[in-house]
Amino acid sequence: MAELFGLSLTQHLDNIFNEAASGSIYGFPLDKLYVPNADTDVSVSFQGKRAATPLGPASGPHTQMVQNILLSFLGGSRIMELKTVQILDELEIPRPCIDARTVGYNVEWSQELKLEDSYHEYVTAWMVLKIIEESEVLGPKKGDPFYDVVFDMSVGYDLKGISSPQVSGWIRKVINAADAISQRLSQLPERYSRFRNLEIDPVISNTLTLSTFHGCPRDEIQGIVEYLVDELGLDVLVKMNPTQLGYEFVRKTLNEDLGYAHIELDGHAFQADLQFEEGVAMMKRLVRFARDRNRRVGAKFTNTLVVKNADSFFAEKEMYLSGTPLHVLSMNAMRNFRRALGSQLPVSFSAGIDATNFVDAVCCGMKPVTTCTDLLHKGGYTRQLNYLRNLEKALLKQGCQTIDELILAQAGATGNVAEAALTNVERVVPALVKNPKYHHARNHKPPKKVGSMLEFFDCLNCNICLPVCPNGANISLPVGKQSLEMNHYQWQNDQLVASRNERLQLEKSAQIANLADFCNECANCEVFCPEDGGPQLLKPRFFSSQQTYAEFDDYDGFYLGENGTLTGRMDGVEYVLARESQTGNYRFQTPTAKMVLNQQDVMVSAQADTMTEGAELNMTPYYRMKLLYQGLQASKDYAHTLLQGHQEE
Repeated sequence: MAELFGLSLTQHLDNIFNEAASGSIYGFPLDKLYVPNADTDVSVSFQGKRAATPLGPASGPHTQMVQNILLSFLGGSRIMELKTVQILDELEIPRPCIDARTVGYNVEWSQELKLEDSYHEYVTAWMVLKIIEESEVLGPKKGDPFYDVVFDMSVGYDLKGISSPQVSGWIRKVINAADAISQRLSQLPERYSRFRNLEIDPVISNTLTLSTFHGCPRDEIQGIVEYLVDELGLDVLVKMNPTQLGYEFVRKTLNEDLGYAHIELDGHAFQADLQFEEGVAMMKRLVRFARDRNRRVGAKFTNTLVVKNADSFFAEKEMYLSGTPLHVLSMNAMRNFRRALGSQLPVSFSAGIDATNFVDAVCCGMKPVTTCTDLLHKGGYTRQLNYLRNLEKALLKQGCQTIDELILAQAGATGNVAEAALTNVERVVPALVKNPKYHHARNHKPPKKVGSMLEFFDCLNCNICLPVCPNGANISLPVGKQSLEMNHYQWQNDQLVASRNERLQLEKSAQIANLADFCNECANCEVFCPEDGGPQLLKPRFFSSQQTYAEFDDYDGFYLGENGTLTGRMDGVEYVLARESQTGNYRFQTPTAKMVLNQQDVMVSAQADTMTEGAELNMTPYYRMKLLYQGLQASKDYAHTLLQGHQEE
């Protein structure tokens, strides 16, 4: 199974600054960068901190790596709900783990990295955003509210694990990361010396969303929150489960009203999870507890919904429902809770959010409003732009400048914004179940397939697989259209003699490849690829370090070394290609032969002491590696920098 590996701060800066000159960052086109409308103010206060927008990526596949968080920022997210960490930090998550073919399912748990690696990613992401602001590479001047961003931790799942030295110590280091920040700044190479004395707030986060999923004991939730508030000084949001609506309400809404008759609920989850009345009473106690300590406690709606797996996409017996049907359920859960607890309870939201319902969710007074499933669809992180443009349009249409003004206007009210938000809740939520957008009839067709199979080279070149990857793992190499005569050889009389030839035809000017260290084989690109197979499995796979190339030796793949030598495994056999700078000739080595070929692929010299008389040498690996090498040389995006840089740290 593939694993994720983070990059150093220097590597990220190299990738960002080099690629930005060509108009993109980690594949995100900068012409789709969210820049606020000067006539509106969509900023919000979240747990006492200012964020430039109320939008965020939900704790999930879009917030566990540095590039995830940066891509979310470019799209307009400003409240980053970091992926959940826990004491069990060596989970074996099955593959595939995401199914966004229709509404959205997953079998993920928490962060796929170890605690220390997660800490590295979150600290580095925080520093990258601050250095981006200092450099003004995105355009807005340093100090502009455009850069106001909040990181929100997420942890789970029981008191013993959260209060352990490992997790509590991890949280404390996020609350004060001064040592880590100082150390990394001091290690920046000379080309970034201007940032070595940059003042970066060491408080990466002092807010936290508690995940109450995956078997979290319901009788421990209050104790966990009290520990987080009292011992660690955090503001806390408690993530609620949709099961609080009750089995019958969920069954009727999901199976009958929305038409998802094929989805079978897990009755045990409804019994085991925190019950509605328990949750209300608990939150009343926790609000008082936090207020006495000058902290804030609120609720988030909701976790995903456990359902039984009747499909073959996942091997597990149960899976977690998200997307459009969960939106209807979670909005109802939110309404019930706020009816019981009043308008002052801080509330955030995540369930089926997209560009069409984001404004309504914001007008219900929730912050942040986070998204996940929608970002797994075509366009990926760039889809966020429409969320925020729609919010700005709503403000301008109502003649409002701020979100608070919009909440009042949508409610037809004046004065109390929190009460107006509840008025909007009562307007928005009842209409959802009647909206065809959320019904099975609108959400049952998977992405179309064309019937062809992906191969090593050439595909439809639709580029869908690039943005749908949360990690930016799929790349496009400008190899160019090619028509090559491949010469194969035979060992005769102590020399290689041309034996046969065949043609290698590349119909497309660009070739899709995969960055192994960014890819966890979630299979989202495979879901949306019009061809069968999967880019993460069948396209050329590049490792960013010799260490990971060697560690995953059961995978075919390539590694570009510091001296420009391309090493590669194909069908389990290793080859080495290097270009001579003086002559332009290519040195190529197989397990049985070494040779030099000129730029026209004509053999200059050969040595094959281990080949037997009459044995054939198939040169297809040579031609493949040469084309990939040339594509890397011509690339102008982060793949070029990442795979060719190997610069000082």
